Amino acid sequence: MVRVKQSHTDFAKGVTWDLSPLYASIDDPKIEADLREAGALAAAFEKKYKPALSPLPGLLADYKKIVTLMTRPGVFSHLFFAEKTDSAERGAFLQRIKERLTEIQSHLLFFEVEWNKLGEETAERLLEDPALAGERHYLLKLRQWAAHTLSEAEEKIMAVKDNTSRHAFSRLFDEVMNSIPFHAEENGRRVKKTEGEVLALFHSPERPVRRMASEALAEGLAPHTRILTYIYNMILADHRAGLKIRRFKHPMDPMNLSNEIDLGSVRRLIESVKNAYPLVSRYYRLKKKLLGLDAFYDYDRYAAVDAGEARVPFEECKSIVLAGYHEFSPEAGRIAELFFKNRWIDAEVREGKQGGGFCCQTTPDLSPYILVNYTGNLRDVMTVAHELGHGLHQVLAGRRVGILESDAPLTMAETASVFGEMIIFEKILSGEKDPRKRLGLLCGKIDDHFATVYRQIALTDFELRAHEAGLARGELSGEAFSDFWIAANREMVGDSVTLTENARHGWKVIPHFIHSPFYCYAYAFAQLFVLSLYRRYKEDKKGFIPKYFEMLSLGGSQKPEAIAAIAGLDIHRADFWEAGIGLLEEFVGQAEELASEKIFQ
Repeated sequence: MVRVKQSHTDFAKGVTWDLSPLYASIDDPKIEADLREAGALAAAFEKKYKPALSPLPGLLADYKKIVTLMTRPGVFSHLFFAEKTDSAERGAFLQRIKERLTEIQSHLLFFEVEWNKLGEETAERLLEDPALAGERHYLLKLRQWAAHTLSEAEEKIMAVKDNTSRHAFSRLFDEVMNSIPFHAEENGRRVKKTEGEVLALFHSPERPVRRMASEALAEGLAPHTRILTYIYNMILADHRAGLKIRRFKHPMDPMNLSNEIDLGSVRRLIESVKNAYPLVSRYYRLKKKLLGLDAFYDYDRYAAVDAGEARVPFEECKSIVLAGYHEFSPEAGRIAELFFKNRWIDAEVREGKQGGGFCCQTTPDLSPYILVNYTGNLRDVMTVAHELGHGLHQVLAGRRVGILESDAPLTMAETASVFGEMIIFEKILSGEKDPRKRLGLLCGKIDDHFATVYRQIALTDFELRAHEAGLARGELSGEAFSDFWIAANREMVGDSVTLTENARHGWKVIPHFIHSPFYCYAYAFAQLFVLSLYRRYKEDKKGFIPKYFEMLSLGGSQKPEAIAAIAGLDIHRADFWEAGIGLLEEFVGQAEELASEKIFQ
């Protein structure tokens, strides 16, 4: 065992969110009051508008009111559970709220079913109503699902069964993962760690610590292989059933439709990134040299090049991030500041808390909430900047386009978050004059870029292998999943990285595979999109910012290509992705040039 010098649990101690703007507690009578009101309004909605859907503007106004009422208890139950996923009481509360919301939703399902049954001429005539100008894109987006929409009775059955199928296995995954004990030696003692704390150790400049993290992760996950394999098989089986029932042809089709992107465009993205896989090997060979290693293992990939990287207390993180956002735009800084001032962030590390990070949208009249597991490294500072970007995006979109269209598709939803990381990183890098530390910062950012572009495409490749094998063979073994995982990662890293036996467990910790199949390519899309966007910003900062705010404020109310066009970008160009990949190559070239200076020889 290897000693870790300092606990990671104290850097954000006491930094928890305040959910009282939603509800005072799990026992708040307003929860039941809101559910009852939403249920009554939904029943009246069905009686009033079924099946004529007339008048459509009035229908949508009433629909928004009901959706807003339903959102509050749904969000509160999710956030309350995320605080402590090992609590049976909280799990039961989450399930109870889901079932109540499904019951209410059953009165609303007819709207989408009947709307999608309308002929094209009738729908177009209704959409010509000037009163629907603000909802036109929303209604057209619903129509894209027409070929995959079932009868109202079937849709109700699907919604009810979701709570005991994919939603149930999704919750089970969270409960299993957040209850697994991981252990590391700290100050001579074997100490229990959260998954987030163990993953943070992979960034250590000390190789024995990184190796210990790899062993700790494998040791914790191995006894749970059977249940995690079963959970993933059930997610795959549910997805296959959904494809068949809704008449989809490809496993990625539902996510692509939701993202308003076609399969051909996604395939071009994947092909462009895979064609650039040699850059991954080029960079890892440089990193191997910088770290002075004879062999480069999977647990070495995220090692900090600067051995003197300081831990950053959360208050200092707050100062860094807010200064960066204020410098970019006073309005962006003001909105970001509200998240700290009003306690819209839960950052402390604690047992049972959901791992990773997210920004959860609420309603336009309330704030989004951010969850991170802050362990004090620079990557965590970037995570806070990332989630605040989501928060900025959601606040601006909620104000302008309201609850139905404030949610951007995943391909656009990562725009502000990745851009936020870029502006904070640039600020940190510009203030560092020590060449060694600059190289350390640059390599750390390249690590993040590679994790968001190349790794996410490797994850998508793994998913495709798993889904396609499931379609052909049915239920798969844990060994099969591990084989797919290693194959996808080996294709990415080539012979530049030695993949250990412990690396075979990697697929088990990715929540997106369970919660949102084929989510991952959206990260690569957003990262490369933002790299091109950031270049526009550097060329004309003053002229760019109004366009940027316009893009964010539109949320999901326009197609991705229309939003990109505001900044003069054409995502359908055959060579669009190469521009972003070219910037990644420039970053690697800068690192190589800096590493060649005499001080590093």
